[in-house]
Formats: sequence, C-alpha cells, structure tokens
Amino acid sequence: MTTIQQMLENNRRWAHEIRHSDPDFFRRHAQVQSPEVLWIGCSDSRVGPDRLVGLPMGSIFVHRNIANVFATNDLNCLAVLEYAVDELKIPNVIVCGHYGCGGIRAALEHSGIQPVDLWIDQVRMVFRRHCKELLALDREARSRRLAELNVETQVHNLCSSTIVREAWKRGQALNILGVIYDIHDGLLKPLGIEFRSLEDWQAFHEHRLAQP
Repeated sequence: MTTIQQMLENNRRWAHEIRHSDPDFFRRHAQVQSPEVLWIGCSDSRVGPDRLVGLPMGSIFVHRNIANVFATNDLNCLAVLEYAVDELKIPNVIVCGHYGCGGIRAALEHSGIQPVDLWIDQVRMVFRRHCKELLALDREARSRRLAELNVETQVHNLCSSTIVREAWKRGQALNILGVIYDIHDGLLKPLGIEFRSLEDWQAFHEHRLAQP
C-alpha cells in the first residue's frame, strides 16, 4: 500500500524531473490557466482524465462526482460550469461516463437514505424514464446501457442550463459532448451526443419528438 510519505517522495521526484527537463515549466503554469476542456466525470479512481486523453497538465478543468452527474440544483456543479464557461472561456465540455460504474450498479440494485443513495436517485430517474428499454436487457447489458443513457441525460442537463444557453446566445464557441470509457480496454467511445449551439440542441429535441 502506498503511504503518504511515498507519495510526497514521488512528488519531489516528479517536480525535480520537470524542472530538469523544462526549467520554466512551473513559472509558466503559475501565471495563468487556459484549459481546453471542462471534464465532468466519475470519481472512480480508474477514470482519471489526464491519463485517458494524454493532454499535458493545465489542459483539463475537472469536476468529478459519483456517476458523473451534472445536477442542475447542485451549487458545486453550477459554480464549476459558470467559472469554466464565463471566466475561463473553455471551448469544450465533455461528460464522461464509464462501464462498470459503481454508481450505476447502485442505482439498479438498491436504494436507501444515505447521502450516496440520495445522490444516485438522479440516476434512478434516468432508469425510470428508460425502464422499458432497460428491463428488456440482461444485467450486464442493462448496466452498460444505463451508463450511456446517464451520460446523455447529463449532456442535456448541461445544455438546458442558463449558463450554457446564454453562452451560445452571445455567440461563444462552446462544444458539449458525451463519451463513455470502457475500463476493460482503456478506450473512450463517442456516443453521438454533441451540441455546438442552441439550434443544434433544439433540432435534436425536435427530431426526437417527431419520432413515433
């Protein structure tokens, strides 16, 4: 088991190696942050965004919670989004779910009144909206599909927020998309859920409503 002392030693070694290879690195990073992506992901320790996409330090502004939920009534989520969009002018927002998610399994298998259960109720709402499709699947397929549907729901929660809608109205470049990570092969899969404008998002909903 890694100890705190080992982690601190690792940190000192890492900092020394960075200063040796790029003496100006920390001075540059201390001046300003200009990330390219706001990453809304799961707290799962196996799903760290920097490693997944191979971007350098400073490229990703991160918000993580159990089951990668963007809750429109959660001040933490809203504050992160507002700062990312209005202050940092980040052009890309990614919602990343993953297969094998404990939060997804909890939403399918049990309920309760502990804080984590109350948080996961937001995923249970996704399940209830799609229960006909999900109940037709076996257990593993149901968990995987709910993880995908949860990502889709959180993307739409983002798009419905005043923060995103106002950014689009003023012509700010803002791309919102959903992806799923497979912990079994290390690959990210786009889910075909991507919106670059209010018109894009509204057209998606009009198309969906027109379907039988």
